[in-house]
Amino acid sequence: MRFGIFICLSSLLFACSSKKNQVQPVIPVVAAEEVKEVVTDTMLYYSRGACYGMCPIFELTVMKDGRAFYLGKNHVDRIGGFQALIDYSDMAPVLKKANDIGYFELNGVYDNEGVQDLPNIITAIANNEKLHRVRNRYKGPAALRMLYAELDTMIARQKWSPIATNK
Repeated sequence: MRFGIFICLSSLLFACSSKKNQVQPVIPVVAAEEVKEVVTDTMLYYSRGACYGMCPIFELTVMKDGRAFYLGKNHVDRIGGFQALIDYSDMAPVLKKANDIGYFELNGVYDNEGVQDLPNIITAIANNEKLHRVRNRYKGPAALRMLYAELDTMIARQKWSPIATNK
């Protein structure tokens, strides 16, 4: 596995408080800007970025063995780090939808830097040991919205457990 393709978020963050500093959870996530090469562990990456409004902000990484890591940041039901074990039967509709919309033939970027206040939506799905990455911020294919809906449904169906923090 090449460095820079899959980066484990392994830094320890310390929160200021009157009590002991709390160590934040370690959550492996894919470095979205670098999801282009061969990977062996990641099946899917999905993130939604900020806008000037109430856009959901989160990251989801699903490993090929079914382990899933969710990091909710803002305007989502779950804030913080969560994990789940996603059964392949829950992933199958997502993979089918990706194939149905021709995901693996889509361009890597749909954007216009001159347009402000649009959320950055990044997906990466494994296909033959490579992650095909699509960054959609401006005028991406309408079919991508169907994939996002399938991904959001899959996320909602899971039994997420908070990732414990060390105290």
